[in-house]
Order: sequence, then structure tokens, then C-alpha cells
Amino acid sequence: MMSQVGEILIIEDESGVRQVLARHLGEAGHRVQTASTLPQGLELLGRHPFDLVYCDIRLPGHSGLELLQHTDTFASIPFIIMMTGYPSLETAQQALRQGAFDYLVKPVLSEALLRSAALALNAKGMQDEKKRVRLHLEAVFDSVDNGLITSDPGLNLVAANRAASVICGFDASSGAGHPLKELATGCGGQCLAVLRQAMEQGQRVTVKRLLCGQERRIEQVVSVTATPMRTRQGELLGGVMAVHDETPLVTLEKRLARQSRFHRLIGGSVAMREIYQLVDNLADLETTVLILGESGTGKELVAEAIHTQGRRRERPLVKVNCVALSETLLESELFGHVRGSFTGALKDRVGRFQEADGGTLFLDEIGDISQAMQLRLLRVLQHKQIERVGDNRTLPVDVRIVAATNQDLRAKVEEGVFREDLYYRLKVVEIEVPPLRARTEDIPLLVNHFVDQFNTRFDRRIPGVAPEAMSALMDHLWPGNIRELEHAVEHAFVVCRGEEAIALEHLPRELRTVSGVAKPLLPKVSPRQLPESEQTMIRAALVACNWRREVAAKRLGMSRSTLFRKMRQWGIVDQSG
Repeated sequence: MMSQVGEILIIEDESGVRQVLARHLGEAGHRVQTASTLPQGLELLGRHPFDLVYCDIRLPGHSGLELLQHTDTFASIPFIIMMTGYPSLETAQQALRQGAFDYLVKPVLSEALLRSAALALNAKGMQDEKKRVRLHLEAVFDSVDNGLITSDPGLNLVAANRAASVICGFDASSGAGHPLKELATGCGGQCLAVLRQAMEQGQRVTVKRLLCGQERRIEQVVSVTATPMRTRQGELLGGVMAVHDETPLVTLEKRLARQSRFHRLIGGSVAMREIYQLVDNLADLETTVLILGESGTGKELVAEAIHTQGRRRERPLVKVNCVALSETLLESELFGHVRGSFTGALKDRVGRFQEADGGTLFLDEIGDISQAMQLRLLRVLQHKQIERVGDNRTLPVDVRIVAATNQDLRAKVEEGVFREDLYYRLKVVEIEVPPLRARTEDIPLLVNHFVDQFNTRFDRRIPGVAPEAMSALMDHLWPGNIRELEHAVEHAFVVCRGEEAIALEHLPRELRTVSGVAKPLLPKVSPRQLPESEQTMIRAALVACNWRREVAAKRLGMSRSTLFRKMRQWGIVDQSG
């Protein structure tokens, strides 16, 4: 896991433990300060901004849990991880309930220490980024004044404020009594239509995000609310229209949306942004890359991003699905053949390695090739040369290899069905694409992308997804990952015949079932992935089942007692209330 460098404080009374923890964290690049007592730690926290604090629960004259009660006095609020050599469920629950990020049992091994620091610092970075974005949005809203326009029943101007003059582009000071349609020149008149509709219907009308068409401000986007004005006797006096300039907000959202996209990859989660950064780091390198992930997670899109971002982008990206071809066909497909080399070889054929010369060769499902093919591929990687089928001459090739698999190659090496030397040749850099259930915050982004995609494909104007339908999409565990999500949205487009938002009844049946009933089981995770994925899977199942642990245990395929034990192991606290 890639993590940022952090400012870390260690509060620990045992000198040897304190020094060991500080050394491990310092060697990982973090800036570390230490304190031996709680008062010393509080004094440091009061004058120095820390990102993360490791605090022992048993301290001289104090309980480390007291630290959680003083966060309002800190220079900045850090994430806090409690440590103890005397673990108990009660203290763990108390620590987490009072706001601790994690709970570690001493002795804290280097691996566990660095992993907890990476998780905490990444979580804090995401929290800080969300706070910065929220403050930015609040500043945008606070700094934009609404334009206010009043009219008589004949849609003639009565009054308009300065902001309306700026937004709508007319001189309100000399325009009183003039028809609005004459004053609002150079725009499409959409706001005027909203005001007319409000007065005709006798009720408030709101239209969000109209593209003005202003000649002076071509990209201006506004939201309009129009309300009729009547006397107590019901006589229409005219109307008032509030025009809110949404342009700065829309621009900001577009910028944030760009941060959630990388080539054809979509997702703003920490895991996806780590992948974007890694792909960017690989841009000017010729390193062989192995992409791991379940089916449907977008491994092929990652391969495309690696090629497009790199120096070979002007040369071909050639893709081969290794599982779709028999061994004989795959050999000919990859290396080519000469005429007469086998029955049906009527002429020479160029293989995929030669097609990709100077570019990138993407070998999908690499875990399914035979050992004979593994050996041939290893020789190509070592010598940068190929031999066509039926030919004893070697041909040089300049190809970057990107491979992908949904299998645990390490386990296949241990079973003796995949060559260890080839495995290490392929995994110079590993990129693990997370399953969709591990990055649920990306689901709305993906859904909106598919809605736009299918609107274009089917020539529809569906505006989006209703809240209850989005909730069902968020709750589903997606064993088929992004591919399954895409099919679900396409299904909704077929069922939804009008132009309204996609509703719950438009989704596939398995997404409309009551939470915890008739839900698909979570897919199995390989032993190599289990430590990092298990906590996410358990939390997802509990949330989907409204924290009904018996139902969640069945969906996870484990006994109730096993689920309870793993909840204690991961510090997962029942949040059903």
C-alpha cells in the first residue's frame, strides 16, 4: 500500500519500546517525536500538528484513554492508535467508541506497525482532502450573490439587483417597465420561460443548472427559482425570480471529476488513485507489469492506461486472451508461423509479438497457459527474440509485456503448475485492482458514467438514478464487479421506458430483494488476498444485512461464532444502534 509521510507522536513509558517504534517509523520516512508520559504528550500535541499518535493505554499515573478526551486542545486533530500489552475486549471497545482509529496489542511487530500507520495516514489524508473540498465549496456558495428580478403580470421588468445585471447581462437601472425579453438579449430566454411557467401555474418552479447561452459568458450555468406574487385576494401582481450563478461550482465539479478519471479508468477512491499514481510512475519505464484482480474489475483498462501513459503510446497495443485459444493456436497467435509448418498453414503469418513490435503486448489470463508455453514466453522475456512456428531463425522483438490474471499465481507456483522463474519475471511491478465491493464510494461515479454512455447509445435522456435505486446499487456486493454493474444499468435502460430517473423497479431482480434475503454470496478470496480483503468483506456484509450477524454469517459462508471471532479480531463494532 502506498502511503504518505506523516508527523507521528509516540507516547510510551517504556524506553526500549519507544525507541524501537520510533526507529521503525523513522526508517519508513515518517517524522517522529516521542513522549514518556501523558502530560508530555499533551504538551507536544498542544503546540505541534501531528497526523498520527501511538499511545500506550497504561502510562505512569494516567490511562492513555484520557488522551481521547483532550482532542479539542490539540493544535490539529490527529488519528489515534491505542497500544496495550494487556488486551481486553472492554478496553478495545472503549477506545474505538471514544474515537480511536485502531487498537494494537503489544509487542507491536514492525509489519503491523507500518501497516497501521499506512492505513491511518491514508485515511487521514482522505479526510483532510474531503474537508478542503467542503471548505472550498462553502467558500464558493458564500461568495456568489443571487440575481433577483421582479416583474409585472405582463413580464415587464419592475426591479433587478446588481447581481442580476451581471449574471443576465442587462442594465436594470434604465430598464424598469421594459419587457424582459427585450432586456435579456443575447441569451436563450430559458429563465424567462421559468418565470412565465410559475405565474401561469400559480406555484413555485425551480429549474436546476440551465446553460444560459449568454453571448458574453458562453459557459455560464445558472439555477432558477421563480415564484408568483399575489395579493391576499389572489390577484396576480407579477413574479419574482432568483438566479443563482452555478458556474464556479460546475467548474469545480468538473475539476474534481477529472481527478476521478484516468484515461478510461473511473474512480476517486484511495485505492484507485494509488493505481493512477503507480501507472503514472511507470510511464517512462520499460518494466514488465503484472495486473491482479477479480474478473470484471477493469484489468484491461489498467493495461490500456499503462500503454497510453507511456513512451510507447504511438506504437501498437496488442491484446491476447490466453484462455480463449488452445495451446497450438496460442503458439501460432503469439509467435506466428511459416507456410507448411502444420496442416492448414497455407502462408506465412505474423504473430502478435511482431505486431506489437515497439509497443505493448497485453497477455490476459496469463495464469491459464501451459508449462510449455510458459517456457517459450520466459525465453522471449530473457532474450527479446522469438521463433515462428516451423522456423529455426530467431527474430528480434522490442515489446513491453503487461500480463493480467484473476488467479493466485503464487499458489500456482507452489502447486508446481506455474514456473517460478516466469512468475518473478512477470511480477517486477504488481498492480492489484480492487473489487468493487472494496471501493463502494466509486459506485455513483461509475453509475453516472454508464448512464451517460447508454443515453448516447440508445438515444435516451434518462437524467440519472433515483435515491432508492442508488441505495440498492450501493448495498449490493457485486461479485461480478464493474462488468456486473454495467449490465445492471443497461438492464435498467431496457426496462425504463420513459425519460424519468431510473427507479428501484427498473433494476434486476437480485438488486431489488430485501437486504439479507436472496443476496448472492460473496466470492471467495485467494489466501494471498485474504488479510487485506477479509475486513472489507465482513464490514460490507454486515452493513448490507443491517448488522444482523446471523444473516451476514450465512452470506459470508461462515458460522456465527467464526464471524464473532473475526469481528473481535478486526475491531469491528456493531453500529446498528
